[in-house]
Amino acid sequence: MDNLTRREEVNLHKAIQKSFPKILIKDLTEHERICPVCNGFGMRIADNVYGIEGDNSEAGRRELFPYKHQALSFCQSCFNGVQRLCPYCGQPYKNQAYLYCDCEGQKKADEEERIKKWNEKVANAVAVDEKDVDTMLYCEEFDEYYATVDDFFDDYAANYMDEELYIRPERLWVCSVEKIHIDADSVVDNACEDLHEDAYEQCDICSLQDILDDWCKDQVGTTTYYPCFKQYVKIDWGKYEDYSR
Repeated sequence: MDNLTRREEVNLHKAIQKSFPKILIKDLTEHERICPVCNGFGMRIADNVYGIEGDNSEAGRRELFPYKHQALSFCQSCFNGVQRLCPYCGQPYKNQAYLYCDCEGQKKADEEERIKKWNEKVANAVAVDEKDVDTMLYCEEFDEYYATVDDFFDDYAANYMDEELYIRPERLWVCSVEKIHIDADSVVDNACEDLHEDAYEQCDICSLQDILDDWCKDQVGTTTYYPCFKQYVKIDWGKYEDYSR
């Protein structure tokens, strides 16, 4: 070593004997195992390398960070010395903080859960006639919004007729409507925040609300639609065949 640093060694075996008990207890559930990387200790050696500004030593010329402050650091392959395993393939999750596996068993389970939720969503929804709908319609399969079923047919004919790529949707979901609104009470409360304590009570909030409501009515481009999944219009594909002729 050069005269800028001195190397000292810590007897890790003796240090651990002084600081930790002889036995670590791991109560494991069905889909857990002792981490084979850290052997259940939950810690790994981290080098924590560093360099010294102006270091002209042989080590400093050879490497940018030639020195170490080695220490124990948490093992990145487990939590507390335990690896959680995928219940479908039995392998440890690649990311122990994100319990998801890309194995076929996981994909099958995900698809079954998706179908279950979809069936529940449809079962809890009500079919309505298009003539009773005064808002937009949403196609979940294509993630598109339509003003009418005929608009959907137009888009389908232009973009989604390839049945190898797209499945024909069975329904269009009725959307809820959100329009811009400004609460006068909140505006006044914020405006009076730095004023005297009775300033808020001196303000005419009702007249301000009338002004804000009129302004909001003029902002026609802000109307937003959200599928609420409570009502749907069933797509009559027989009508489409007539429509497309």
